[in-house]
Amino acid sequence: MRDRLIAQVDGSRLEHMLLRARSGVMSLPDAVNRKAALNIIDFAFEPLVMQNMSTDQVTRYLGAVEHTLHVGEARGLDGFGPLWVDTIHHVCVFSVLFRLAAFLGKNRRVSQVVLLHQGQRPEPRLRIVADLLRRAHGIALVLLPLQGHWFPRLARLTTPDTVIYYLTDMPPEAFAQAVRKERGRSRLLLTHGPRAALQVETISGSQSFARRLGATRIVLDYPSTDSVRIRPAGVDEAITPLCPLEDWVFWPLLGVTRQQAVVPDDFAHR
Repeated sequence: MRDRLIAQVDGSRLEHMLLRARSGVMSLPDAVNRKAALNIIDFAFEPLVMQNMSTDQVTRYLGAVEHTLHVGEARGLDGFGPLWVDTIHHVCVFSVLFRLAAFLGKNRRVSQVVLLHQGQRPEPRLRIVADLLRRAHGIALVLLPLQGHWFPRLARLTTPDTVIYYLTDMPPEAFAQAVRKERGRSRLLLTHGPRAALQVETISGSQSFARRLGATRIVLDYPSTDSVRIRPAGVDEAITPLCPLEDWVFWPLLGVTRQQAVVPDDFAHR
């Protein structure tokens, strides 16, 4: 099935579904459009493959992430207390979760990671990641759905050794009530090579939630497939993670969500 989908992409039978067909997207090379399509295909097939791996295969698969995914910069980790991490859904999001947890376990003695999610069925990759994190690094991964009285539950869970992992790239259209409000708006910066390609409006309550928990808020950038960058969050709620356009798994929503082309003056310094 995967091979058939790739053949349809290569045979120009899915042109209307490719990244270049999205409104507001700058002109991109064919290779970038193909990579974006393959990323979506592989993101969907990865959990099927991982569920059929043996324990040894999973250990090698995720263990390799620690050797290939470079933490290029790590700032904002000096304070005491819990950490609130803003990140996004990109093609390697679950591998990066594993890599970040292992990194913080070694460098900040983190013992627990709480992943906030939208309350859909548990991602099969997360069960596998949670098991290996516990066995290989002694770190507990807790999945907390954003439903009901979720914040009091989070407050009870949170200790100075806790990291809260928050995916902050959901579009306003995913939250009917929030669409009518201006507060809680944020922006995601999508890149193409060294340039900014697109800015997408999203919903985020990170600033308020982190403050109420007394947590240090940091941002996890994903500048390339082999590197991540940890930096302090600014006082501006609108400054959110950056990611290559073709690696963001929600790019099929472009043309439905609100977006605008941007090239910020200070992009090179971020």
